[in-house]
Amino acid sequence: MTVMTPPPAAAAAAPVSAEGKPRPKAPSRFREVTSAVFSGWAARISGAALLLLACCALFADFLAPFDPREQDLLRINLAPAWLGGPAEHLLGTDALGRDIASRLLYGLRLSLVIGLSAATIAACLGLLLGVLAGYYEKVLGTVLLRLADVQLALPFAAVGIALSAVVGSGAVMLIVFLGYWGWTTFSRVIVSTVAQVRRVDYVTAARTYGASAPRIMFRHVLPSVISPVVVLWTNMAGILTLAESGLSLLGLGVQPPEFTLGSMLADGQTDLRLAPWAAIAPGAVLMVILLTFNTFGDSLRDALTPGSPKSKHDPELS
Repeated sequence: MTVMTPPPAAAAAAPVSAEGKPRPKAPSRFREVTSAVFSGWAARISGAALLLLACCALFADFLAPFDPREQDLLRINLAPAWLGGPAEHLLGTDALGRDIASRLLYGLRLSLVIGLSAATIAACLGLLLGVLAGYYEKVLGTVLLRLADVQLALPFAAVGIALSAVVGSGAVMLIVFLGYWGWTTFSRVIVSTVAQVRRVDYVTAARTYGASAPRIMFRHVLPSVISPVVVLWTNMAGILTLAESGLSLLGLGVQPPEFTLGSMLADGQTDLRLAPWAAIAPGAVLMVILLTFNTFGDSLRDALTPGSPKSKHDPELS
């Protein structure tokens, strides 16, 4: 008597297409997003520029040819090497004889630390308050949105001056102040998304089966708002780095001996006629930072937005 053996479970469960052929395995979501983001030349250039900026900031100790704080009054306002100045000072020197190229590398490091840290604080605070305001939109949402409107109505520079007079200035103060100031941008976007997600069928079903509000918010609602938060964080990092420079121009930034790109720009404007390169160099780096973060954020937004040409998903993939 012949015993019929059943087919293996893996083979029986293997997905097949309409033609009877096994369907190809779908790539991971991370792989899909990565390939979509870097499909355009703008994202590739901005990503390479961000990587270069990060490497320059991380390895400033090895790349800087001089001590960024060392002063030499015999070599003040020297022109860059490409304008006829000495070859060892590639970007020239400032009014105190300090090497501008070395100061750019170290100033870039602190500027990026302040901008990225402030953007992270703003994202976490805005995400938490935005989810709460969107889920409890009738009471808590109304209060938080009114607070956001009041904050947006206040002048940024005036609040910075008042805060500096009360608690002083410094890198930590800048990070906390800029992080707090940026939460409104995140929360206003997240509130509308959460208000829509909390009405979809799977959230209603979870509420019907007795799931608690924290479980619904952090397991079902929160994953739906991560994508816009990541995109906003990318754009906000460049904006807050530029905002730090604006505060430094007003004298509210880090204090000597620490310095950032903004404080370098403030120092360079005093000798703009004699040594314009002292202000042009940090200004150009700030422009590159803002453009690269914004360009990369736009590419990331297109890749994560449903229906975008960059976010196509093959329905035949399992």
